[in-house]
Order: sequence, then structure tokens, then C-alpha cells
Amino acid sequence: MLAAEELLIVVPPSPSPLMLGTLLLILGASVAVFVALVRRETHRRRAVALARWARSRGLRVAAGPGDLPALAPLKQFNAKIHAAIGGQTVTLARLETADAGLTTAAASPRIWNVLVRKLGAPWPTTALRPAAHTVSLVDLFSLSSYPSLMPTQRFMIFGSEARAARALAESEAPALLPPDVALVLYENHLILDFSGRPFDEIEFDRMIDLSQQLAPRLVLAD
Repeated sequence: MLAAEELLIVVPPSPSPLMLGTLLLILGASVAVFVALVRRETHRRRAVALARWARSRGLRVAAGPGDLPALAPLKQFNAKIHAAIGGQTVTLARLETADAGLTTAAASPRIWNVLVRKLGAPWPTTALRPAAHTVSLVDLFSLSSYPSLMPTQRFMIFGSEARAARALAESEAPALLPPDVALVLYENHLILDFSGRPFDEIEFDRMIDLSQQLAPRLVLAD
């Protein structure tokens, strides 16, 4: 009879702590990956794009001021680095100067976009300053003006030595330089100030190409 039959009740086993821990670990890893991907495509999208561009040009995003020996010419102005991309010969940086000890408008806190390129030979500090600019990176350097050497209205020429100022004025640099970009030659560095332009990959390529054109044409005769 059915009443006499033995009834079997199957009780499912409870999950083991190891299994629960593994599932929670997988869930946590999935959430972490999802959050990282979301941040990469939103908050860090700009940084990721800069890093990708830098790698394509053989450059890298600098981790800090210690990675930027090329910016040594600007240390005298207590420059604060906001962003920088550097390589063996070229460094692009967005930086801020607070108080350069000057009485001009350039002494107030300002943001500068600069390219610094190594030169094959040193120059006395010499500069081409856009005449239309109210403020320029050139203003931070203590230089004398040589108006008779630059008859055009696009640039004013400054320098620490008349010989170097004349050499720069007679070079091809004034013709190659756009009217909104300043040029500073400091020791064995070429500095381009493109603060009036965006700090982005398009301008980076333009400034790199411009510096490549300028560098071989800047020769100071003995």
C-alpha cells in the first residue's frame, strides 16, 4: 500500500562559502571593469586621446615636472605644469606662471601653450614677438628691443645681444612664423608660444611641423 511506502525527500545542498566567495569576486571584478570603461569614455576621454596621439608620434604624456628637463628655460618663472607631452627633441606643455617678478601684464597669473625643441647650437636669448599681442611669453624674458632690425608690422624683435637679434631678423624665421605665434631662442632651445590657439592634437602637429622647418634655418654665425 502507498501508506507503507517509504517517502524520499531530497534536500538541495546549501551553497558552500567558497562558491559564494567566487561569485562575489566575479561580480566585483565585473563592476570594476565596467566603471573603468565608463570613466575612460567620459571623465578621462581627453587624457586617453592625448596619450593615444602621443604614442602615435613617439612621445609620451609626462607624469610630472621631473620628466620635463626640456622646460628648464621656464623654471625661472616658477611655472606650474598643467599638462605636458614630451620626447627626445620636442616637448609640448600647457603651463601657468604666477608672479615672474615683472611689472608688465605678463607678471599676473597666465596660462601658456608652448613647444620646446632642442637646437643643435646655443643662442643668446633672442625673440620674435607678435606685434598684435597685448601679452606674450616673450615679455617674461628681460630683453632689449631692436625696432630698426624689424621694419615689418608683424613682429617685434628682442634680444640680449644685437648680433643675435640681427641674425634672427635676417633669417627665414620671420617669414615662416605665423603672426600669432611667438618665438624665443634660449641657449640650445627653440620655444614657440601658441597660447592664442587651442591646446589640442591639431595644433600640436602644426607646431611640430613649424619647429622642424625653423630649427635648421636658425644658424648663428661666429
